[in-house]
Amino acid sequence: MCTSKNKIYDRKEKTSIWFQSLRDKICNNFEEIEKKLTNFENITIKPSKFKSTKWKREGGGGGEISIMKGCVFEKVGVNISTVHGKFSDQFKKQIPGAEEDGKFWASGISVVAHPMNPHV
Repeated sequence: MCTSKNKIYDRKEKTSIWFQSLRDKICNNFEEIEKKLTNFENITIKPSKFKSTKWKREGGGGGEISIMKGCVFEKVGVNISTVHGKFSDQFKKQIPGAEEDGKFWASGISVVAHPMNPHV
């Protein structure tokens, strides 16, 4: 039997997995750009790869930071997080809809890219 609570859990799980998949696609595309633009005219520079570090949030959840430093991009960060917890009594009064129980869940992605050439 599928309850409303299970449906919500399934949606959260699917959302978190979707952000992970999106992160992987974005990282792969940045790595492909590095690969294509650092291999030309008999000059081969080892293309950069993302390095990932997982982290945990003390109040619940966590995420993964993926960073690449390359020749085309000085630095690229593609970060995902899925966090949950409960707002403080004082803070939940300021959030519409959170006044009663104050529980929250959030999942998302952040992309920041700094190219070597500012005209890119």
